Amino acid sequence: MTSQVANVLETVQSFIAKGYYREYRVKGSNLIDLELGTTLDPCGIQVDAALRFESEDGEDASNIYAITDPATQHKGLLIDAFDVFHEICPRDLSERLVAHRETVPGGDMDVPSKHGLRAVHKSEFHRDPERYVLREGFPDFPPCPFGGEFSILGFDTAEQSYVWLATSIIRDSRLIRVPYQGDDVISDE
Repeated sequence: MTSQVANVLETVQSFIAKGYYREYRVKGSNLIDLELGTTLDPCGIQVDAALRFESEDGEDASNIYAITDPATQHKGLLIDAFDVFHEICPRDLSERLVAHRETVPGGDMDVPSKHGLRAVHKSEFHRDPERYVLREGFPDFPPCPFGGEFSILGFDTAEQSYVWLATSIIRDSRLIRVPYQGDDVISDE
């Protein structure tokens, strides 16, 4: 894969065409094959490709990892749409993922919408940081364009709609995280 890749979605589709059809996800401190529900050994996986799509200003980034499990020969993708895996992965997995990661221009990072959601950049967040929250595990998330499901998404409390928050906002200590707690959650935060 070269730096001529235009965006994350095209890259995902390209990897799927090459047989990387399984979906891997980090849950807790484990790397999970979602189809089988099994845990992969982070030291045993083979990272075939690692791409970081970064906006020109560095405000937003996403990562795609093409992984082979040598124990089963299964191939799949670990998609870090929010550039947070280095913070939540066990160190041995994080180091393997980023060891040979290539950074490429994001292409779609600075547009007014991303993956069907209005994009919120740092300048907008700075004007009213209490307006936005990061929802975790809500059942009403819109569909993820990569297949699978979102695990976190930004929410605009003024418009009562989901938004795409730039990576720099997700790392901002002022952003309030709201985990889903069942039907008793108040929707207007």
